[in-house]
Amino acid sequence: MKILIIGSGAKEYTLAKLISQYENTSLVFVAPGNAAIDEFANCIDIKADDVENLVEFAKANEIDLTIACSEKSIENNIAEQFNEAGLMVFAPTADAARITTSKSVSKKFMYKTKIPTAKFGIFDRENMAIDYARKSKYPLVVKTDEHMHGENVYICDNFKIAKRTIEDMFASKQKKVIIEDFVPGQEFSYYVVTDGYNAMPIGSVVTYKGTLEGNGGIITSGLGAYSPFYMIDRNIESKIFKEIVYPALDELSKNENQYIGILGIDIILDRAGNFNVIEFNPFFKEPDAQSILDLLDDNITNIMKAAIEGTLVDKYTEINVKPLFSSSVVLSSGNYPSEGKYGEAIQGLEDAGESCEIAHFNTIKDNEGNFLTAGGRTIVVTANASTLEKAAQRAYEGVSLINFESMKYRKDIGKTILIGC
Repeated sequence: MKILIIGSGAKEYTLAKLISQYENTSLVFVAPGNAAIDEFANCIDIKADDVENLVEFAKANEIDLTIACSEKSIENNIAEQFNEAGLMVFAPTADAARITTSKSVSKKFMYKTKIPTAKFGIFDRENMAIDYARKSKYPLVVKTDEHMHGENVYICDNFKIAKRTIEDMFASKQKKVIIEDFVPGQEFSYYVVTDGYNAMPIGSVVTYKGTLEGNGGIITSGLGAYSPFYMIDRNIESKIFKEIVYPALDELSKNENQYIGILGIDIILDRAGNFNVIEFNPFFKEPDAQSILDLLDDNITNIMKAAIEGTLVDKYTEINVKPLFSSSVVLSSGNYPSEGKYGEAIQGLEDAGESCEIAHFNTIKDNEGNFLTAGGRTIVVTANASTLEKAAQRAYEGVSLINFESMKYRKDIGKTILIGC
């Protein structure tokens, strides 16, 4: 098969590398890709949101399957345009994905379908948001409506901080601000593959989002992860499907708006064993993708094709995963997320790659083919083992072999429980 992957980050790197190793894969293209991906796939200079040219490329090169990892491509309705062109694409339509790309739409959707979520308010006027925050209990969570476009979630300990956060958001031309109650518990992400009617679990992840050990500091998109979440058993999985997955898919399918693709669900599990859904995701997040795909023991392209064709439950009774734990550690350059360092030589990648999986976020090559930092999150180091403790130990052994001048990383990935249940 000829495969086209849309995106340019570490998840695209990991997915392209994995798929390039399958016997039924003849060529892998990635648009636009990155400097590291071109070592095992063909990078195409087409932006992820340039759907018209992506369609033309897929036609001209007789692509058998296109996988939209990039949220921008999904928002620009790559699914509908590829379908209209008679091309096979693994992605939800832009309309179906609205529950993943807009936090306000997601919150209203959960309220309508009785999917458990924290009490919330949605505001398009600054004074009303501040008034709501003044009357709320603390801590309080304040978010922008945009999804996964930078670090835009803030846990506020008091009204003064909440007020300043709200003012800053509206000052930055945010059209809507979401305010919700803080729910204590263990946060994790649960991923399913769905054909719009049926769904199958493909992995669970605990993501480390704070910039400091113990999950303090600025909330980021993720600086480490481990999979699977060890507290999940069959009873909890059954509850996730009954209370979250199927109510969501059923509501979308009522309007002929079936969600086909990867659906990620960020959940908080509280002390009483209850769920509160934070938000939905249109594909694997970073660095969740590295931990989950490291454990996958099935051909993911075949799974995706079955979902597109509507034969997921006919061809699979379950998606096979290795009976192991996987731990991923993100190495960043500079003071991520506030600033990054560019042009620093990265050493030790080959040595670390002998025992760990290495994925590239933001790297470039110099004239001699050596990798340099390109700001922000730079490298993901992933290892697996029979226990979480051993997986984390192996990942950090790989990290110890890598070096660049401003390298920073959390030292507690897979070693600490983030928030007690």
